[in-house]
Amino acid sequence: MQQDRIAEGLTARARRIAAHVAAAVDATEVEHDPFDHFYIEGILPEDVYAELMAKLPAKEAYLPLNPRRWKRADGSSTRDRLYLAGPEMARIDAERRPFWEDIAAALRSDAVRRAVYRKLSRDIAIRLGVRPEEVADQPGWPVLMLVRDTEDYEIKPHPDGQPRVVTMQFYFPHGPEQEGLGTSLYQRGSLIDRLAGRPFREVKRFPYRPNSAYAFAVNDAPGRVSWHGRELVPGSAGVRDTLIVQWRSQPGEAGKDGLRGAADG
Repeated sequence: MQQDRIAEGLTARARRIAAHVAAAVDATEVEHDPFDHFYIEGILPEDVYAELMAKLPAKEAYLPLNPRRWKRADGSSTRDRLYLAGPEMARIDAERRPFWEDIAAALRSDAVRRAVYRKLSRDIAIRLGVRPEEVADQPGWPVLMLVRDTEDYEIKPHPDGQPRVVTMQFYFPHGPEQEGLGTSLYQRGSLIDRLAGRPFREVKRFPYRPNSAYAFAVNDAPGRVSWHGRELVPGSAGVRDTLIVQWRSQPGEAGKDGLRGAADG
């Protein structure tokens, strides 16, 4: 596999993170059923992951992602977000902010994007209308955000949509009892299933394990629709901390119109 150049403008730590993530993606196996996806454990250097867990931003740094859509009966938010860009980065305290700036810079690097695009090239080629060997050279604009899911959060099976090309989600669990909190992949149920009120069949649930991540190619092509979702988070589950990276086929500004659904994982 070709070695992609790590951007010279990154700090030494960011370069190391980017190189590790890209190598981990290159080394993993892609699965094609029900659509292109992969799951990786050890996605970050172990020391970086340990520091990350110690430096998760304070709850107060996050903002409700969509309080009309994700809320409890009392009106409180079940899904909060913190974009790792622009003014929201300043919501992270000064001691932790340099670390998260390095994480964001590493994951925005073209080396990481190219590795992910190569791995998911078969379905991305369908999505972008190019040949698989051309996929890594296509532009992609990343949107990154930290996400906190809490009691009563859920999202029904959905494919994401344009301008998204790839969704990748990093998992930061707080204990082994949370392993069942991962995102699920689905297929449409049979006609009989749908008539019986079961429109979707769960194909896989990614384990919500320390220092792991999954990614899939976003698609709405017949037979390759990227259905995924998350069942209700029970009150006993605690906080579901993750980081979502979505690469898009056109530029945009995090938090503005057109990017409102960026955390649908």
